[in-house]
Amino acid sequence: SKRDEMVEVLKGLKNIKITAEQKAYYEANCIDLGAESNIYQNSPNTIIKIWKDEVISDAQKENKKEKLIKMYERKLKHIPTIISTYSLDDVCIGYEMSYDEDDMPMLIAPLDKNAKLKVLTEMKEILQYFAEEGVIYPDIKNDNILINHRTGIATFCDMDNSKVDNLPIDVYPTYAELFTERYGQEDSTLHSYMLNLYTLTALNDIWQDEAILGINQDDYQNMVTEKGKVILKQMKKITPTYTGEYLIDYIK
Repeated sequence: SKRDEMVEVLKGLKNIKITAEQKAYYEANCIDLGAESNIYQNSPNTIIKIWKDEVISDAQKENKKEKLIKMYERKLKHIPTIISTYSLDDVCIGYEMSYDEDDMPMLIAPLDKNAKLKVLTEMKEILQYFAEEGVIYPDIKNDNILINHRTGIATFCDMDNSKVDNLPIDVYPTYAELFTERYGQEDSTLHSYMLNLYTLTALNDIWQDEAILGINQDDYQNMVTEKGKVILKQMKKITPTYTGEYLIDYIK
């Protein structure tokens, strides 16, 4: 049985101890294969995320656990509800969270331009809220931002890879890493850069690589105001002069 588990409580967050056989069961019956993890649907309303051993080290897993505990304690909003962590041989291997089948990536969700602009503005406000809570979320891309097609509400996924207080990001997304290397900081300016990139992908129904190419070719000048053109220029060649403003505020 997959439900022969021991339960303990870590700083208010439940931890479920499982066996190697149970872990193998989850991995063999996963519904999604991510770059860093496998996803298993535990019930109609919950999923379990199990980190891949070949990608995430034990030290990174423990770092993720501490971040999950902090977010749980702060009752962080706009993310899937964190239900419990899972551990094997006293090492955290993943966690269980809420799931809504009506959530889907923005490029798939049936949203027109005005609806997308509304969601993107909401995302800016959520990212500002995250920063106030000591959370820097680096992986703003289509797969990680889910839009509920009934309510239009945005939910941010893969929060375990965020920076929380002094607990670092575990695996850097490509463009977040490039930004951090060039700018030298992990703060709310990273939020603005990644959301600006996501804004271009969402409004043009393209992927990140295409958006970067379009920025370099000055393809989006007609989409934005004069201030927006300044932001695009800053994004074209990231330097310490990057001001961290949001492109969504300057869309025509």
